[in-house]
Amino acid sequence: MKKLILLVFLALGSIGYSQTVKQDASGNYIAVKGSKEGKKSEAKATGKTYTDSKGVTYPVYISKNNKLFIIKTSKKTGKNYNYYLNV
Repeated sequence: MKKLILLVFLALGSIGYSQTVKQDASGNYIAVKGSKEGKKSEAKATGKTYTDSKGVTYPVYISKNNKLFIIKTSKKTGKNYNYYLNV
């Protein structure tokens, strides 16, 4: 029974994994590292701004799904976060 459960988890865990490769001039394959940042956001600047209740002005971006957002930076961690605007 334990072997069956282990086999099920291994089979489910291996689904969906693939490696991106490119072929060089001699026909050999080389692994290419993927970039999550490129996939995460293909934002375009709209040229407009958003001013919050504290008076801070941010540039407004539009996502690939036509949603408006601004990029805020966390004071504690310094990470950037997308803050989506409801119009």
